[in-house]
Amino acid sequence: MDNSNFEAINRKFIFLLMVLFYSIVNAQCTAYTGQVMNPGQTYCLTGNLTLASDITIPQDALLIIEPGGALIVKGIAVNGSLEIRSAASVKSEGSIIIGVFGSQKNSKVKLGTKAYLSLTGSVSQGDPSFMGTFPGATSTIDMGTYSVVEICGTFSQQSITYPFINYVGTPLGKAYCIAKAQVNGGGSSILSNDSQIIAIAMDTVTGLTPGNASFCGPNATQASCPDLWPDGLPNDKFACGFADEIVHELDNYCTKPGASGTPDGYTKMGITTQQKTNNWPENIPNGFLALESKNKGLVITRVQHVSQTPQSGDAVAEPKEGMIVYDIQDSCVKLYNGTQWKCIERSCND
Repeated sequence: MDNSNFEAINRKFIFLLMVLFYSIVNAQCTAYTGQVMNPGQTYCLTGNLTLASDITIPQDALLIIEPGGALIVKGIAVNGSLEIRSAASVKSEGSIIIGVFGSQKNSKVKLGTKAYLSLTGSVSQGDPSFMGTFPGATSTIDMGTYSVVEICGTFSQQSITYPFINYVGTPLGKAYCIAKAQVNGGGSSILSNDSQIIAIAMDTVTGLTPGNASFCGPNATQASCPDLWPDGLPNDKFACGFADEIVHELDNYCTKPGASGTPDGYTKMGITTQQKTNNWPENIPNGFLALESKNKGLVITRVQHVSQTPQSGDAVAEPKEGMIVYDIQDSCVKLYNGTQWKCIERSCND
């Protein structure tokens, strides 16, 4: 056996050992029933749990709320990490503190798709970097697609060298961070660098700028930003506990029935991989070309990338109005409307 073959086999063996190691580590998840958590351990909650006391997630520990699970507590100190997975929720009748000031230890709350965190009290960030003195240590909230953070109390951000809120969902999604009482930062604090984060401040804001977040506020109402306001959120900033309703409304689409009446014409051209019936495609109204298959797909032109506003170096040098391509980098089908490339997104058929 030559050296090249030996090295290849050795690399594969090491890779398999790493996969086995991480599989074992990930499998070590202690069922969470409200017990005191220990540093460095992972705990998992499956189903629903209501506790009458505060809880603390110690440094280097992780509490996972499994998909569809729900945790209700008095208050939370997140010195480690809290992961609220898809369609799961955490409700606190008190407040939540994320991070320990100057600890140089990372802390995080992460929300999955359509997950939510609802707080009767406040959100306070304890910046482990000591306002940049110890770079690299962070305390953050990472929000997935269509997730919601509803804060009925105050919102306080200490970090001034990195944003507190990050978007980690799909590129075309969004997430809502809603603060109903006073919001304050460290003077040069930036809330988020991600435009998918929709930040709504229903009271005053001091010492904190939204950054690239889509922002409504201060003293936001539905009338002041109708395009950003989520369904299910009342205008009353003293009304609390609507995160579940907001999440339920997100990604729901309105549709109207098709127009009735006599069609203008019928489809004359069709391509099928099935046994053609006598009345197909003539039974399809108002079509030009009909495609039919039970196990085949239509593959359109795939390109590496086209910028929203066409630029030199784009995969398509001279786009024409109405042109459609699949953008590999942005993972979406794009339509050129004459001035911009836009991802085709589902919406109401008004």
